[in-house]
Amino acid sequence: MADLPTWPATLPDPRATGYGIQPVTPYARTDMDNGVARQRRRFTSVPSHVSVTWRFTHAQHAIFEGFLAYEINLGTDWFAVGLLNGMGVNQVQARFMDDPPYKSAISDSRAWFDVTATLEVKALPLPSRDEYEVLRAYTEAEIAAMSDSLHELIHVQLPGPMRWN
Repeated sequence: MADLPTWPATLPDPRATGYGIQPVTPYARTDMDNGVARQRRRFTSVPSHVSVTWRFTHAQHAIFEGFLAYEINLGTDWFAVGLLNGMGVNQVQARFMDDPPYKSAISDSRAWFDVTATLEVKALPLPSRDEYEVLRAYTEAEIAAMSDSLHELIHVQLPGPMRWN
């Protein structure tokens, strides 16, 4: 993602209101004449559609329009942006996918622009298999309690690196 244009740091993150993630269906389904329908997986990696809403000042809206026009070919090119999912906020590859690419409405006070769009995201991060097993077995409070004692064991109680040689 090093050569991708990056979401401008002067623009805010998407708002919680209107934020939604919809994965693309990774399987094909065939309804049978009799019995249960058959399904098979078609893809190992599928994009997700993320609905976003931003609230921009007039100056921020100008930056947003410039970013679309000059850096991502009016929304058709991929860019790096921080988006939220179960793994927190992570940099992902996204592009605008609707026609028009976004909708902009001025607020009643005329101080803000509310901009809505749907982004196509190549791959939202997932926990590794090991992380999933831990998350499935323990609550967040239990994991936090274990992390302090694990840190103490590894960094304080175990012998230093010279003892392992």
